[in-house]
Amino acid sequence: MRILIVEDVPALRAHARKVVSDVLNGDAEILEASNGSEGLKLAKTSQPDLILMDISMPEVSGIKAAEEIWADNKQARILFWSQYHREAYVRTLGRIVPDEAIHGYLLKGESDDKLAYAIESILLRGDPYIDPVVQGIQRRLRAKDNSLNDTEYETLLDLCIGLTDRAIALRRHISVRGVQNRTSMLLVKLLKGEEAHVRESAGMEMFNPRARLVFEGLKRGLIDPDDFLKLDDENWEWLADEFDYERRSQISADE
Repeated sequence: MRILIVEDVPALRAHARKVVSDVLNGDAEILEASNGSEGLKLAKTSQPDLILMDISMPEVSGIKAAEEIWADNKQARILFWSQYHREAYVRTLGRIVPDEAIHGYLLKGESDDKLAYAIESILLRGDPYIDPVVQGIQRRLRAKDNSLNDTEYETLLDLCIGLTDRAIALRRHISVRGVQNRTSMLLVKLLKGEEAHVRESAGMEMFNPRARLVFEGLKRGLIDPDDFLKLDDENWEWLADEFDYERRSQISADE
């Protein structure tokens, strides 16, 4: 039996190795990777029976790695062992896990018994294991219909990195009016009846719907930090001229 542990913190990697070894009575080949890129390569070349993977990993995130692994092998078994339980992670996993896959999600900080149970459940019994906290998030997402479709998610990311309507329109190849419509629909979906309350409490002059959407997206965990950083890095150079153009236009208008 072959187990792959993908974890960037050496102490946690050693700890996970001990738990896995105890569960399998030392009868397993245990491979280790300290970053997502290395873990992805090992997963594809070694075909492990179980992958124990952190979600937040250097180079390639655990979710991105899992997506590639499942693209090659829909029955690969992955247990996410993570300190995070953001709605963005839960929502993304809900979209990419194949129906044939047996997977799990356990929060770090839980007892060794829970980690051992999750490993046994997935590897030996063929049953998924989802942490009760994550199960609660799944129920809340279903009940509130709070998840975002791809267009809404793109809009929220664009707002988070501070793009103007004009910059978003150019980047998405749509009209400025189209961007405004997207933002308005996102506002209705996230806040619903909260907008009036915010206006009353903050005052009309202080109410900024774009800032409010960004705040709600961060607070509710709807934004994947890895997606945010990647988008920021990819587009900063391209957008520099756009920002500069708008800045010069504003200066000219002020003068």
